[in-house]
Amino acid sequence: MDSAVARSISVIMSAYNEAERIESAVKSVKEKLKEHNFDYEILIFNDASTDETGKIADKLAVKDSKIRVFHNPKNMNLGYNISQGIAMATKTYWGSVPCHGLIAPESFDYILPALERADVVVAYIANPKVRPLSRRIISWVNTAILNLLFGFGLKYYHFNFYRTDLSKRLPKSTQSYALMVELLVYFLASGASYIEVPFFRIERGAGESKAMRLRNIIEILKTYSHLFWRIKMMGEKIKI
Repeated sequence: MDSAVARSISVIMSAYNEAERIESAVKSVKEKLKEHNFDYEILIFNDASTDETGKIADKLAVKDSKIRVFHNPKNMNLGYNISQGIAMATKTYWGSVPCHGLIAPESFDYILPALERADVVVAYIANPKVRPLSRRIISWVNTAILNLLFGFGLKYYHFNFYRTDLSKRLPKSTQSYALMVELLVYFLASGASYIEVPFFRIERGAGESKAMRLRNIIEILKTYSHLFWRIKMMGEKIKI
């Protein structure tokens, strides 16, 4: 693969009521992409925000032609936005980066150089103690179940970056939060190469994450069952 082509990425950013943080989050990502000499596009999905998120995103797009903004008429959840982003992505790699601004910029100093060395970059939290104990336990249990069911040895899996062309070929049975589980299992079960690198979280100042709300947990467990049946019980071979 030509090195100039390889160093390109589609960044998918799903935003729901992130008016206070979206501009700084986008700026932080852009600075690191430029620093590492990556061609890029940023796909912002305003997920029916009720604050000024959409207007701010539109202003960012006016200033930078590499930013595209999509406004959902109703809240569609992260999985839907990622699915749409993959379909629209035009660069060699893609990754979903939160708009909450809690990913420390130096994380991309580990992630971006690793992209050319594997089909998937799986980033794990290098400073887990910045998160509440309850979230750490949930993440540990979630990852342990994934590793047990499919024979992986991952440290963490919710912040990943993928080859775009391979992602477009994969079937997607869900557009829920569990899409992140499905994509990773398909990639690794197919024998795709992967590398684990650290990323760093910034301590949340106020509010709490809605990622592990009950409906998302249920969707993840359903997806685990679906994939385990197809891959482990039925012996389906995943090819991408």
